[in-house]
Amino acid sequence: MDTEKKRSLDTETSGKEPKKVRSSDEDKIELIKKKEDISLVEGSKDKQKMDNQSNGNTVATSDMCTFCFDVLMSHFFKKFDKPTPNFTNESYPLFVTWKIGNKKSLRGCIGTFTSLNLHKGIKEYALTSAMNDSRFNPVSKHEISQLSVSVSLLVGFEDGSDYLDWTVGIHGIKIEFGYGRSTKTATFLPDVAKEQGWTKEETVEALLKKAGVRGPMTQALKDSIKLIRYRSEKVEMDFEEYLTRRKNVPELLNGCYVPLSNGHSSKYSNGYRQ
Repeated sequence: MDTEKKRSLDTETSGKEPKKVRSSDEDKIELIKKKEDISLVEGSKDKQKMDNQSNGNTVATSDMCTFCFDVLMSHFFKKFDKPTPNFTNESYPLFVTWKIGNKKSLRGCIGTFTSLNLHKGIKEYALTSAMNDSRFNPVSKHEISQLSVSVSLLVGFEDGSDYLDWTVGIHGIKIEFGYGRSTKTATFLPDVAKEQGWTKEETVEALLKKAGVRGPMTQALKDSIKLIRYRSEKVEMDFEEYLTRRKNVPELLNGCYVPLSNGHSSKYSNGYRQ
C-alpha cells in the first residue's frame, strides 16, 4: 500500500485528523511566552517582597491594604466582587487606620490587642474603623477616592519599668492607671508621637487626656501608670495606588469618584482630631 492510501485509511479508521506536528519555531515562541508570564508573576512577587523588606516587615504586606479597600467597596457597592484575602491567616493584634485628604487627617482608627486570625480580623476592623469610630461620622461612599488606609500588626510586647521607658518613633505604648473609682486605658500606635512631634512626656499627657483625664496631670498620677510598649509592622496605601490594582473601581463609583487632581485639600480634609 502506498503512503497516501495508508494515511487516508488511518484517518478513516481512527475517526481523527492526523496529528499536527509543531515546528521548532512554534515551540520556541511558546516557551518564550511562558517564560515571560512567569517572569511577570515573579517580578510582581519580588517587588512586594523587596517593599516589605525595605520597611522591615516580615508579615504585613500591601495586599492587606488592598483588602481593606475591597471590604469598604463591597460594603457600599453590591456589584463589587466579594473580597478575597491574599495574605497569611496567622494571628496578631492589629489596628486599621483610615486617613483622608491631601493632609492625611485622621478619619477613623480602631483595633484590638487580642490576637485574631488576619483574614477575619482585618475584614472586621477595616469596616469598624471606617464606620464605627465614635469620634467621627461614618465614612461615606463619596469619600472613598480621598482615603488612604494603613494596617498595623502589633508585635514585641514588653512591660515598661516606668511611664517613660520607651522610644519615640519605635514603640507604641499602652497605658493603664486608676482614676477615681475606675481603671482607664489608652494607646498610641508607634508613629503617632513622631508624626505629632511630641516628646515622651507630651505623648503620655496626650494619652492621659485621651483616656479621659480632665483634672491636673500630677507626677503621682504619671508614676502610677502601668506601661506596655510594643512595635508594629505597618503597611499603607492611598486610593490612587489601589486603583492600579482594581481597574473597575471608577465605574462602580459612578459619579462618586472625585480624585484630588489639583493637589488641594478636599472639603473632608479638615476638622478631624487625632
